[in-house]
Amino acid sequence: LLLAVGLVFAFDPFFHYHEPLGPLKAVLTKKEYQVPGTLRNFSYDSVIAGSSTAENFNNRWFDEAFGTQSVKAIKSSGVTAQLDYYVRLALQERELKYVFYSLDLFALSGDPETEFPDESMPLYLYDDNPFTDVKYLLNKDVIFEDIPYLLAETFLDDYDEGASYNWAQYHTFSRSDALANYGRPEEISPEKTEGEYRPFIDGNVDILERMVQENPDTVFYIFYPPYSLLWWDNMIRSGQLEQSLYAARASMERLLGYENVRMYYFQNEEDVILDLDLYMDPIHFNEDINRWMVEEMAQGNYRLTPENYRKELEKMEGIAERIRTDYDILTD
Repeated sequence: LLLAVGLVFAFDPFFHYHEPLGPLKAVLTKKEYQVPGTLRNFSYDSVIAGSSTAENFNNRWFDEAFGTQSVKAIKSSGVTAQLDYYVRLALQERELKYVFYSLDLFALSGDPETEFPDESMPLYLYDDNPFTDVKYLLNKDVIFEDIPYLLAETFLDDYDEGASYNWAQYHTFSRSDALANYGRPEEISPEKTEGEYRPFIDGNVDILERMVQENPDTVFYIFYPPYSLLWWDNMIRSGQLEQSLYAARASMERLLGYENVRMYYFQNEEDVILDLDLYMDPIHFNEDINRWMVEEMAQGNYRLTPENYRKELEKMEGIAERIRTDYDILTD
């Protein structure tokens, strides 16, 4: 038992106790297990936060473009309250220079009262109770799978530490893939009413606004990742187009006035969202798009201001209307 405990503590593949020791690399492939440990124990001054659309960023792109040292705080399909937990954990542990926040419209429509972490997560890695660590220190999967994997990726596969949680290498991106992974609603539903969606969106924007207000020395780079025309088609047919546009507008109007906020809008870039060869499904794009967003933000392109945000949203509304009326999804 002591040998098992010592082995897990020393190699610590979930980084619950410390950063990688000696020549070991920070092999990050299990975000639910590794994000809390990296936020508590790694050396960093900035965080990349978001859902699976943010996983294919290479940390080094941000580090080189913005002169920073970053780690990821990722929750697949994460709603605002879940990402808020991670960002606040990082802010408790470090004085953050930047938060690069990938703001998904669907996250703004989630329940702002969502409790996190919940029972779906490995709670022994999230709590401060040392006695629950037995589930980690005497875990046969950790000993016989995660530690060998850490060693193999460090010494045999030349793992790129900047590519934490990257999944793009395991998927293909093409028009046929995107269409095959799109379950188009057969019927067009009526638009949801403001009363159905506005309380959720406003509550989530409240969460973001508190985060910004309470950390005036941290600069928040908040950006809207580009979803494909298939996603917008789905919003139209499921009666959620006005909800999505309101989510973007409400977050812009509430956050643009803060001096420590920089906002960037990539969702109405037609060369991206209309090219299905860049996607594997309606929402997930290849990592070239991730890199493009970093480069554009570093140059100040696609930045929103109080003067131009309405024009950018109007452009998105126009594209959505064309998708509604002019596009045959199966042939165009």
